[in-house]
Amino acid sequence: MSLLVIIPAIVLAAAMLASACRKAARAPTSQHMRDVLRIPPPIWALVGVAEAAAACGLALGIAVPPLGTAAATGVACLMTGAVGAHLRVGLAGRHLVPPAVLAVTALATAAGFAGS
Repeated sequence: MSLLVIIPAIVLAAAMLASACRKAARAPTSQHMRDVLRIPPPIWALVGVAEAAAACGLALGIAVPPLGTAAATGVACLMTGAVGAHLRVGLAGRHLVPPAVLAVTALATAAGFAGS
């Protein structure tokens, strides 16, 4: 497997794990974003579970590429939803950069896993 797949997979896994940990720890910044996006706490918790699962899938995907493809595709879907949630409440511009960059990175990583 190429470093062009491994490195973005590790970066995505780290980003997803960090976000899941912030949600699990109920970090004030995470709760503030949840409130700004008007997402109910139980849904926010489920997003954290999905992020943690994605982190595991991306890491394991280095050894089992189909799992990496599925996990990266899931991250792309999750981040597309995040962009939509931001737009729904009128957050645009710089607020869209992190989820948009993660979505594009996830798509490229999924393609890389699928090609290996």
